[in-house]
Amino acid sequence: MICVFDIETIPDTHLLRAKFDFEKNLSEKEVCEHAFKEQKEKSGSEFLPIPFHRVISISSVMSDEFGRFIKVGNFGRKAKEEFLQEVKNADSLSLELLDSYECGLLRDFWEFFNKKQPKLVSFNGRGFDMIALSLRAMRYNIDASGFFEQINPQFNKTKWENYRQRYSEQFHTDLLDSLGGFGAVRGLNLDTLCQMSGLVGKYDMDGAQVYECFFESKENLQNGLERIESYCQSDVINTYWLYLKYLITKGELLLPDYAEILSDLAQKLPKEQEYYEVFNKQIQKELEKLAKEI
Repeated sequence: MICVFDIETIPDTHLLRAKFDFEKNLSEKEVCEHAFKEQKEKSGSEFLPIPFHRVISISSVMSDEFGRFIKVGNFGRKAKEEFLQEVKNADSLSLELLDSYECGLLRDFWEFFNKKQPKLVSFNGRGFDMIALSLRAMRYNIDASGFFEQINPQFNKTKWENYRQRYSEQFHTDLLDSLGGFGAVRGLNLDTLCQMSGLVGKYDMDGAQVYECFFESKENLQNGLERIESYCQSDVINTYWLYLKYLITKGELLLPDYAEILSDLAQKLPKEQEYYEVFNKQIQKELEKLAKEI
């Protein structure tokens, strides 16, 4: 099994308030913006250190070992439902509510991961996503042993081949590493690589807008969270499709098989999602192109 995954995060405003002397009357969104400003003055980038990232969405594409699409979705469905129900009866987004949601989301992911231990595919998953997921797991005392263990004959793990070995793709193919020569080339991003390859890329929002969507208002939180999840799903579909292109380039996927996978993907994409039309349209274009090449 292959798990192509991506996460979305928001600034942990409660941790930021505890760590820095922000004015108490600032809204959650204003705390984020103050933190971004201070971080940019300090480092030249608004990107906060990973411990300040609260995980709010984990999306994945599941495929078989040959890359054939199975499904796309999100972890933590039950945690999300409980969170939204509790928010309706709350005066504010308390630390307790946010922690309960994040804990449920992370627990669902790590229980799946420890049991199945799938091959991972990501874009910067080594440099961000898996670090964020494991660090935040520490907050809630969640078992993430499947990621850290080095020797396990059941899953063919050795000290040379495991999830934390950067230069091996057996357990984790991080496309940012693989396509960028493991740090030899910098400045690659998912959107540009997808557009270069004839894929969809980002079309609705980007990661920098996630916090605004989440903190917009309590009344619109359900819509905001669903929009974030949809965006996160679109990112993993982009990553999955880019991975297929990578397999072709490596000589591990033949064009007729690629066309069959894309045709199946078009049929199985959730039609209720906002991204369906744009992805389906681009898949049909790719299939028309392949029909002339095969």
